[in-house]
Amino acid sequence: MNSRADQDFPEAEVHDGGDMGDTLRRNSSRLWIVTGICLIVAVILFASTSRNRGTLISVRFQQGHGIKPGDVLRHRGIEVGEVQSVKLDDDLDTVVVNMVLESASAGLAREGSRFWIERPRLSLARVSGLETVVGAKYLGVLPGPATAPPQFVFDGDESPLLVLDTEVREIEIHFRDGHGLQVGDELKHRGIVVGEVSDVVLNKDLSGVAVSVRLVESAQRLARAGSLFWIERPDVSLTGIRGLETIVGGRYLAVLPGPDEAELLTSFTGLEVAPTTTERSEGGLEVTLESIHRRGVRPGAPVLYRGHKIGQIGSVGLSPDASRVEARAYIEPAFKRIIRVNTVFWSTSGVKANFSITGGFDLSAETLETIAAGGVSLATPDDPGKPVSTGHRFTILSKDDEGFDESTWTAWQPHIALGSIDVPDATMLPQPVRVALAWKEKRLGLTRSRQREGWVLPLSDRRLLCPADLLIPPESALDGKAALQLVGQEIPIKPERIELHGKLAILRLDEPLTDVTVWPTERLRKPPSIEEAFALAESAESGFPIPANRLTSNTGVDEWDVAPSFSISPQLHGACVVSRHDAAVLGMIVVDRGIAHIALAPDDLDE
Repeated sequence: MNSRADQDFPEAEVHDGGDMGDTLRRNSSRLWIVTGICLIVAVILFASTSRNRGTLISVRFQQGHGIKPGDVLRHRGIEVGEVQSVKLDDDLDTVVVNMVLESASAGLAREGSRFWIERPRLSLARVSGLETVVGAKYLGVLPGPATAPPQFVFDGDESPLLVLDTEVREIEIHFRDGHGLQVGDELKHRGIVVGEVSDVVLNKDLSGVAVSVRLVESAQRLARAGSLFWIERPDVSLTGIRGLETIVGGRYLAVLPGPDEAELLTSFTGLEVAPTTTERSEGGLEVTLESIHRRGVRPGAPVLYRGHKIGQIGSVGLSPDASRVEARAYIEPAFKRIIRVNTVFWSTSGVKANFSITGGFDLSAETLETIAAGGVSLATPDDPGKPVSTGHRFTILSKDDEGFDESTWTAWQPHIALGSIDVPDATMLPQPVRVALAWKEKRLGLTRSRQREGWVLPLSDRRLLCPADLLIPPESALDGKAALQLVGQEIPIKPERIELHGKLAILRLDEPLTDVTVWPTERLRKPPSIEEAFALAESAESGFPIPANRLTSNTGVDEWDVAPSFSISPQLHGACVVSRHDAAVLGMIVVDRGIAHIALAPDDLDE
């Protein structure tokens, strides 16, 4: 029985624990792997978050102007960063704006970058930042040079920048008086903005004003030795009116550049008043006029020839030894050939008054300008002397001087080639005449007058040379009739008197024209090839060069094509084309539907 009981009682089985240890060891290795993966993911996420956070920078301002955390930083109209915090500096004198730059804009954190708070600005000169009136304020940035080293702390600009050019030149101009000039005002040359005022402060000794100016890259050559700077402001006087645009547009700086070869400078002393001659054309003439008395001549006074202004007085003062008064006169390039060694100058200042019992009271003056500022007239004899060069000295005469004879001087009529184009001295230039081809035509049952205008060249053999369309009536002309109107006369067009020469034509006249200067036929020359020339129409000073590289020639055609990019006004239809070599007439400008050509002079003229 004992043996059976032993068999029926259950017995526990005891196993070796080696398998469970293996399981735990296997599971623990997997946990470490998972933990390691999570750690790596966390590190990656942290690194990614830090990288996306961007670069932190700080900008100090004198005033916060309402900027707050969450406001954005913009460059060229796009968001490149965000304000993280705004707080006062420890000294309570400045506002520190901490910003974070987007990762793609981290390059803005470099030396030379400039930051400012964009806000509304309303002045006579401009209106800017109006978007911040209804929207949030924001910061603007102008990046520094691309090669500049990194920088993370900046001093901000208190005034928004308007000239957003990365390549600028900083210069300083000293004035005795600022005349209301402000930060942000413009520097202009030839009517365009080439810089802006970035700072206006008093000198250390309080004797003047120092104006800092930023020049754009294209205008950096303006800051050279000899350049003149002044504050343009309203100036109204009897001698002239200038700067009126500053009444409604605000004051601005203006500049007259120095010589091209002059060295670049960064510091200048500005003029207190605008120069009398704001710009001088290259090739002008400056002479010195002297007398024992000022004769009432002032800077800015006109220099007159036959009542026409050809120059201006630049300065007037005592000679170094105080023995006489000297005035510098500038003559425009187009008129400098008038000035010869035997030219006479005299004062035309003030008003001439004469009273007699029979003639009554006679009051006369050259111009209002000469009444206020004085003036100088000149005349050259019929037999002109040699041309003069810069620095030549003349004596100013007046009616009280011995030998004064204004009536004789004004009667002189020398023939001198004018214009800014260099031609051989004592060479005559053609004098084309303005004409109109007039005809009548019928439209919608109504008769109306029509005309076509241009220039003709009177020739010495009683003929007129001009574009053919100034002599040929259009098909719409009633009865095919037309008349040529010139110098107060009307000449009927007779087809049998017209000679066609390509796009030019010649009209034979029954009677010679009066009150015109004829051109010798022997000085008409058909050029064998393209050469340097200039166009001439209503006046010598209005002539302009036609570069040879703007002309093309077609074989078998007696004309030159003018490059379309070289604009020629339709008002010059028929203007003479003159050789720069010998002043011969080579042809005429013909403008057809806006396209200019040069029709060459005929070479088969029969006397």
